[in-house]
Amino acid sequence: MPKIEYKKIRFILFAFFLIFGFQTRGMISSEKSFTSSSLFYKTIFLRSSRGYVSINDEQINHYSIALKRAGRLIILDAIIDGVSGNLILDTGSAELVLNSIYFRDSNRRTQLTAGGITGSTGVVSATKTDSIRIAELNFSNQRANVTDLGHIEKARNIKVLGFFGLKMLNDFEVMIDLKNNYLELHRLHFSGRRMNDKMELPVYDLELDARVQQSVFFIEGTINRKKLTFCLDTGAETNVIGNHLPDKVLNTVSILRRSEMSGAGNRKIEVLHGIMNDFIISRKKIKGMNILITNMYKMSKFYGVRIDGMLGCDFLEKGVFYINLKKEMIGIVLNEEEKNEN
Repeated sequence: MPKIEYKKIRFILFAFFLIFGFQTRGMISSEKSFTSSSLFYKTIFLRSSRGYVSINDEQINHYSIALKRAGRLIILDAIIDGVSGNLILDTGSAELVLNSIYFRDSNRRTQLTAGGITGSTGVVSATKTDSIRIAELNFSNQRANVTDLGHIEKARNIKVLGFFGLKMLNDFEVMIDLKNNYLELHRLHFSGRRMNDKMELPVYDLELDARVQQSVFFIEGTINRKKLTFCLDTGAETNVIGNHLPDKVLNTVSILRRSEMSGAGNRKIEVLHGIMNDFIISRKKIKGMNILITNMYKMSKFYGVRIDGMLGCDFLEKGVFYINLKKEMIGIVLNEEEKNEN
């Protein structure tokens, strides 16, 4: 395997989210303590690299790929270096992250210690894959980070090969339809325009300008007239906002319950579970989404962007999303029930 040269890794962060959804809509005042084995936590890496994606069959301009769901995680069938299994689609992470359970024999370099919200979380290394196949897409010579993802397999009872970041699809417009569980990829010109100009273009109900940093999308929303910055993250099963936000924002959330989250080093942080009541994006109010309230400071620090919250699968289930990295734009065709919601 050829020698791999890596540019500076900008950050390593473990973000923690509850793996299980909300069980009730009523007000609950009880507390519950749990450990990191009952959590979904992922590694996020941002790293500069060029000439990153190599895809076979340059003549095909449109792909359709079936999606699977594990809870609210978005799953792709994949074969990586001959190993078949599931990849988690993760727009909150730029690159490919592999599970060391299946790729422990890879030619690894750059051993790193990762840290996160509750303390040190383990060792991460970097490697390179020979081949990745997802439906009719073929990738070769892909850089990847390797870490232990056994906790996710245990929580969801599926074979997890890793996380698949948006940077892998930089040359495509990505359409995500979670209502019908499928993904469409449209190859783009350098300008961001679709190469196949014979296909009918969608008419968006919402069109969002985004700030893109290392292939991760940051978009603006408001809660009670307060402008906030959100990361779009398909790897998060629910939405998140920071507990640093002013009372005028936090008081709009209907709190359902609270929990303590324990990670490495036995450190604990409090997480509040609730329902968003006053979230507006592009002048459209979206009601009834689940949300966690917790500390976002370290996440903001490592992204290099002030993050007030994250929009996960609860948000993505509101319509069909068209994500264009080249244009730094997100188009949304809302579900009929959302269009009719006042």
